[in-house]
Amino acid sequence: MLFIHPMWDSESERIGKQKCTPMGSVLHGIGELIGFLGLLALLAFAIWLGWSWMRGSFRAALWWWVALPLGMGILSEVVVQYSWWLAFKKGFRYDGDKRESSWMDGGERQTYRWTPPADPK
Repeated sequence: MLFIHPMWDSESERIGKQKCTPMGSVLHGIGELIGFLGLLALLAFAIWLGWSWMRGSFRAALWWWVALPLGMGILSEVVVQYSWWLAFKKGFRYDGDKRESSWMDGGERQTYRWTPPADPK
């Protein structure tokens, strides 16, 4: 998903990945930020291209600039996929039915299930 990556299924998946591999969680956030900036750059490029066409200064060589935002999108995908690889290397699994994350830590399976805070009333 070149620029935008799927949202988390639940807080259990997001926090479970964070507990499983903190570095992978940070890389995931960085990858999503790179993808968002690449999408903004693509939008800015399209506006700039349209503006140069309307002014009459459009040249075919300007199309090479599209490589920058597309490269950012590819880099984003690589970083996010690497973050998931780090999690899967530790045996990370998410059960969508139970809304539970699990992973191996020190030879033992750790689990995490998010529970909403109690109502203070």
